[in-house]
Amino acid sequence: MGTYHFLELLQFRGNWIYPDVGYIDFAHGNYRELFVGAGRTLHKGKRLTLTEELYFVQATGPAAKSARYLWPWTLVQLRFTRKFTSETLYFPYLPLNNSGHIQHVLERSKFEYAVTESWQVGVGYGGYKFADSEWQHKPFLTTTLSTRAGAFELWLQKLPDGAQIQLRYALLHSSH
Repeated sequence: MGTYHFLELLQFRGNWIYPDVGYIDFAHGNYRELFVGAGRTLHKGKRLTLTEELYFVQATGPAAKSARYLWPWTLVQLRFTRKFTSETLYFPYLPLNNSGHIQHVLERSKFEYAVTESWQVGVGYGGYKFADSEWQHKPFLTTTLSTRAGAFELWLQKLPDGAQIQLRYALLHSSH
């Protein structure tokens, strides 16, 4: 059991997203990733929003072997009704040097129902595939509480070797 550390700072400028910089360590002191990217919301409609970003990733730490990657990052958001929504986020790790390995990350594909204006509940699926290994399946339950202080999201997630609890927090600040 361990605690992941993840920090991402990004700025929206109309439909553009830049800069987008971050850090993640996966609960191991011997492997970390630093990333920088930019992107754009390609379509924002009543029912569908499609956002694409491209990241450069540098892995650090003894286990990283200085691996470098590109992440072409895709986010699809669907609004079936005012209360029923879906969000899917996928990105591959495309190696830029011999230390890297092809990987696939389905970070989330979730369906949520808005119980109230500030409280959502849902179910989802995450998946991960490293090189030629089998897919790791990671289904989850989620609930989100949105407040003026930010959005607090709790995941109860089944992992291949057990389960985990994730607490996600997002603070959005608009300069308009």
